[in-house]
Amino acid sequence: MNPLSLRLSAIIVPLLVASLLQAGPASADDDAPPSGYPSWAEVQQAQGNEAAASAEVDRINKLLAGLQQKSGELGAAAIKAGTEYAKAHDALQHQQAVTQKLAEASQQAKAKADSLKTATSSLVVKAYESGGFDPGPWSLANAAIAPDNIQNFALLNRVLDHTAKLHDDALSASQASAAATAQEQAARDVLAQLDSDAAAKAQAAESARRAAEDSVAATDGQRKTMVAQLASLTSTSAAVAQKYQEGQVALAAYQAAQEAKREAAQRQADAAAAAAAAAAASNQQPVQPPISSGGGGGFGGGGGGNVVNDPAGARQYASSRLGAYGWGQDQMQCLSLLWTQESSWMTDATNPSSGAYGVAQALPPDKYYSAGSDWLSNYRTQIDWGLGYIRDRYGSPCNAWQHEMGFNWY
Repeated sequence: MNPLSLRLSAIIVPLLVASLLQAGPASADDDAPPSGYPSWAEVQQAQGNEAAASAEVDRINKLLAGLQQKSGELGAAAIKAGTEYAKAHDALQHQQAVTQKLAEASQQAKAKADSLKTATSSLVVKAYESGGFDPGPWSLANAAIAPDNIQNFALLNRVLDHTAKLHDDALSASQASAAATAQEQAARDVLAQLDSDAAAKAQAAESARRAAEDSVAATDGQRKTMVAQLASLTSTSAAVAQKYQEGQVALAAYQAAQEAKREAAQRQADAAAAAAAAAAASNQQPVQPPISSGGGGGFGGGGGGNVVNDPAGARQYASSRLGAYGWGQDQMQCLSLLWTQESSWMTDATNPSSGAYGVAQALPPDKYYSAGSDWLSNYRTQIDWGLGYIRDRYGSPCNAWQHEMGFNWY
């Protein structure tokens, strides 16, 4: 029992005992031990369920922390991939603009070359129509005969040479521009592939980020469910433990009432014996010494002629010795229940099955000898040994009583 249970027992048990004693003889049903309360095994099962749920919550919390970290890493990767895609796309757009300008320059150079070619042809035709130049097969003869024609021819020839050079320059520029446009187109094709690859990577990274976020959300949902279940199990475990403690208090009250009845019956028997002895003495008849009681619950006498059976005195002595073992009076309730169940506080109580003997039910009985050689008949010696045994093995009478309730021995 815990200190709270002991304090409750100290308050409730005397009240229940008093009410039972005042109620008079009880029926068979009223005299039965309390029932309907959870057992210690059920308390342990409820606590085990709670512990298992708590461990599952811890596992999910660790899993969630890992998923959240992974989601963060994938989010950073998605941002990086998106940035790289943006750079690749900007480079492609810039290259497309450059290529477009080169293509326009190539078209302008070609147009200029075509214009110069047309102008040259027009100039030749014009010279011919004006009679200043005969491009036919007789031009050389005419030139030899007419000196003015030779001058016109030389001038025209220079014009044609200059025009032809401009035409060739324009044509070269057009060809160079076309070559540059082709190179720029090739570069743009490469950048277009890089842009496509970057877009695919960015899309894949974004998909991975969304999947990680979905996983985090799903796991967090599991965590919330398990936390709710844990809260329910914790509440159930506390309720079962509370009911168990209530059952222990009720059982302690029942056992105390039964002990009070046994003591009342013993006092009544002692009074009757004393009356009989008095009557016999008055009649001057020899009085036979009383036979020591062996206690209830299947115990028999076996202590010898000088055994002193005094349950009330034994309890009083045990209560006075608690401080010597480091305990307070709150432990007396548990000790009273323990040795009431074991021996009814009878000095010569003997278990017919195991041979355990005395108030503390030592087994084998000669263990008492370490506390005193009069252990066979002196309940004080037995109690001193029993308190030392409880201290060394269980730490306190309440711990020993809890073990007794769980296993029916201590």
